[in-house]
Amino acid sequence: MSSPSRIRSLEVILTAACNMRCGYCYQNAKQARRMEWDTLRPALDLVLRSDPREVQVRFMGGEPLLELPLMRRAVEYVGERRRAGKRVVYAISTNGTLVDEEAAQFLAAHEFETQLSFDGVPEAQNLRGRDTYPKLDALLDRLRGDFPRFYETCVHVALTLHSGNLRYLADSVAYFLGKRVPRISVGPLLTHDAGWRLEDIYELERQIVRIFDLSIEHLSRTGRVPFEMFAKSPSEPDRHKPVGRSMCGVSSGEGIAIDVDGQVTGCVTFAESYQKLPDFLASRLEPMKMGRIRNLDFRRRLALYPEATRAAGIFHHKEEKYSSYRRCADCEHLAECSICPISIGHVPGNSDPRRVPGLPCAYNLVAFRHRSLFPAHPRLLGLMGERPVPPLLLGLLSARGGGGRARAVRAGAGARRRP
Repeated sequence: MSSPSRIRSLEVILTAACNMRCGYCYQNAKQARRMEWDTLRPALDLVLRSDPREVQVRFMGGEPLLELPLMRRAVEYVGERRRAGKRVVYAISTNGTLVDEEAAQFLAAHEFETQLSFDGVPEAQNLRGRDTYPKLDALLDRLRGDFPRFYETCVHVALTLHSGNLRYLADSVAYFLGKRVPRISVGPLLTHDAGWRLEDIYELERQIVRIFDLSIEHLSRTGRVPFEMFAKSPSEPDRHKPVGRSMCGVSSGEGIAIDVDGQVTGCVTFAESYQKLPDFLASRLEPMKMGRIRNLDFRRRLALYPEATRAAGIFHHKEEKYSSYRRCADCEHLAECSICPISIGHVPGNSDPRRVPGLPCAYNLVAFRHRSLFPAHPRLLGLMGERPVPPLLLGLLSARGGGGRARAVRAGAGARRRP
C-alpha cells in the first residue's frame, strides 16, 4: 500500500509547451498550458512532509525552462519550509536551448542534476532539432568554463537512440568524451520506430564495440567511465542475479508525477497534457490515475495505486515478455534489463501486453553483453589482455540463418587491443 509519507521523488510538469518539435518525441500533442502556483505548492508540500530524509524534485515539460520564474518560486518556497535534516535534491530535464546565463547561474547555484537531451554530432542532432547543434555545443563549453564544479558533478547528457541516428552513435559518444561530459546515457526511442529492422542489431553491435574501445581508452587516461552503461565499481552487486520481475520501479508508489492541471500519475510518460495516448495504453492507465493533488480522495487513490499497476498488465512479470529477438525468460540479462513498459503500447496494432519492441531489446542485448566484459576498475585494465569481440547472439542468428553475417561482424570488429 502506498502512502504520502513514503514519497521520495516528485516530477512536476511545469508546462505542456515546448520550443522544439522533435519528430520522435512521445509528446505528440503539445499545448500552451502551464502549471499554476496553487497546483505546484501542494505538490511541494507533499514531499516536504514525507518521511524520507532525502527527496528529489524534478522539473519537467514540455520544456521546463519556459517557466523559469515558476521554478525559482518553487525553490524559494522549499528553502523556506524545508525542515532541519531534510535534503531536497533538484533535477531538470531540458533540451538545453534556453539555458542562458541567468538559467545557468540558477541551475548551478542550486546544484540541479541537469539532464540535457542532446543527440550528439550534427548529423544526429539535426534529426532532433535542425540548427540546434551549434547552440548546444557552445553551451557545453560555457558550462564547463564558467561553472566547472557544476559541470563535473551535475551535468548529464542523454541521447535518444533510433534507427535514423544509429550510425552516428559512436561518433556522438566520442564527441561527448571530447567535451569531457561526465555522464552520458543512451535511451532507445520510447515510441514506435518505423525504420528499425531486425538486422539493424548488427550495426548496433559495431557501434557498441567502438564505444567499448573509446571507453577503455578514456578509462586508461582519466580513470573515469562517462558512458553510463559501462560505469560500475568493484563492489557492485551481481547484476545477473534475479532481484525482481517488474519492468520498472513505477509501481512502488514512492515516486509520483503531477501534470499541469494537478492530475497525479505514477510517471510523466502517463501525462495527457502533451500527448494523445494509443487506445491500448489509455485503457490500462485510466484506472491508475490518482486524481488531482488537491482532491479529497487523493490519499485513497494513492493507496490503491500499486494494485492498479498490477492490474494494468504491462508493468510486471518481465519474464513473460518477449520481442522479435527472444523471450525474456531465456535472456541472461533478465534481472538487469530495463525497458519502458509504455513502449509496449506504441507497437502498432499491438494488443499483447507481453510484447516489447525490438529496438530497446536489441540495445539491451548488445550493451549489457559488452558491459559484462568491461573492467570495474582501472587496475583491471592490465588483466584484460586481448580477447575477441563476444559473439553476437550466435544461437539466435544461426536460427535465423544469420551465422555468416555474425562472422562478418566479428571479423570486421577484430580482436580487442590492449589499451
